[in-house]
Amino acid sequence: MKFTERLNRELVDIEIPGIFVSNNMFNLDEISLKLYIYIKFLIKSNINFSEEDIAKKLSVRVCDIEKAFDTLEEEELILKTTDGYEILDIKEQEINKTYIPKLKPVKAAKTITEQKRIAAAKAINDSFFQGIMALGWYVDISTLFEKYGFDEDVMIALFHECSERKALKKNYVFKVAESWYKGGVKTFEQLEDYLTYQEEFSKIKSKIKSKLRLNRAFTEYEEQYIRNWIDKFKYTFDEIDHAIKKTLAKGNPSIGYIDGILKNWHEKGYKNLAKILAAEETLTKENISAKPQVQVPKVQKRREYEQKKDIDLNVYYDNL
Repeated sequence: MKFTERLNRELVDIEIPGIFVSNNMFNLDEISLKLYIYIKFLIKSNINFSEEDIAKKLSVRVCDIEKAFDTLEEEELILKTTDGYEILDIKEQEINKTYIPKLKPVKAAKTITEQKRIAAAKAINDSFFQGIMALGWYVDISTLFEKYGFDEDVMIALFHECSERKALKKNYVFKVAESWYKGGVKTFEQLEDYLTYQEEFSKIKSKIKSKLRLNRAFTEYEEQYIRNWIDKFKYTFDEIDHAIKKTLAKGNPSIGYIDGILKNWHEKGYKNLAKILAAEETLTKENISAKPQVQVPKVQKRREYEQKKDIDLNVYYDNL
């Protein structure tokens, strides 16, 4: 015996769990959100649809749909399979992540570190989620603590930074955390030093971009050149600007050419602009002294005198 149900596709209900609203919805761009709702609708009809069909229905490009599918996968809302996509049960995921571990006997937080981390998570909930932080964030915060070893103040500062940028998304939070970790940040003092350095680096980048009149962002490799000038060569913008002037004089400015100039100065031990200018002045003087002196011919007065001496004065007097 087989049971079937006749449903009008336009009259079916689409279930959107509250967990989706608190955990995922605000992380999605407009196209990704439309796509998720639309595929929740399509799954009821059990009909095959291509990416081209969906793109046409949503009035977007196919490449936008492909990007949206990637976004939904990153948010763990769907899973790519051999013949399409599987819509994941986000309620089950939340239970597995949050509630099931709580069923196991665990010891109460006794150490000072554990107590501080719990307090930090509560502060994050109150400050940046208005007291309704999704349960999944608690797991993520625990992961961040374990993976990067941040102090509690740094963890709160991490969420403050992402909140200020209006990007309280899991992927973005972990991306910022990774950059801080690579910058040697664990304590709040180290974070202050790192942020001060990043601010100065951004200012120098902006000045270089302005001097070179670039209408694009620096590539990853160009940024590495600039970091070397600051971190390895210990040059400020004064020395970099002087190198840029020399590059512009050549008529074909490039980061590589500037790097060659600064690298040469560094190898010669010119540590600041004053030493660079002094070396250039010395070189200029040496070049002048090395040039052959042009001899200006002197008036040969002796020859003129000899010529005058040979004049026949009798002829002169005869003409009087």
